[in-house]
Order: sequence, then C-alpha cells, then structure tokens
Amino acid sequence: MTMNGYQIQIPHFYCLEYTDGSKTMTVDIDFRDPVIYLSTSLIVAWNPPHDTETITELSKQRIITNIRNYLVNDRGFGNVKIED
Repeated sequence: MTMNGYQIQIPHFYCLEYTDGSKTMTVDIDFRDPVIYLSTSLIVAWNPPHDTETITELSKQRIITNIRNYLVNDRGFGNVKIED
C-alpha cells in the first residue's frame, strides 16, 4: 500500500517491511501475538545500502505512527498498542 510516500507490506507472520522512498527496513513484529506492541525500539536500521544512515527519534515516532495506522485502519487489527 502506498501512501504519503511510504509503503508497508507484511511478507511473513513475524515481520513487516516499511519502505520510504528508496529506503526499506524490516521491522520484527510477530503477528501471532495476541497484542501487538509497537515501540520506537523496533526501528533499528534501514536495509543496505542505507544501513549506516541515522534514524532520528522524530523519524522513529513517525514510522511507528504510520505502522500503527496501517495495521489498525487498513488491516483491521484491533490489538495494537504503542509503548513509550
């Protein structure tokens, strides 16, 4: 799904792919868990060749918000929580 310059896909039950422009990251989320907890600590790094690029806290917050909105609004997950 493409929106606002980013795309989110769920290729496996244990991860999510987040793409923003030419950069993609894999976010480890187990969709079998009864509650999906999202945190900026899940946002670790872009995949190569962008893996040395720093991701700011503001960007991490934006990415987590985008992921939550996608899971709740587009995929219908009712069990998504954002942790501080």
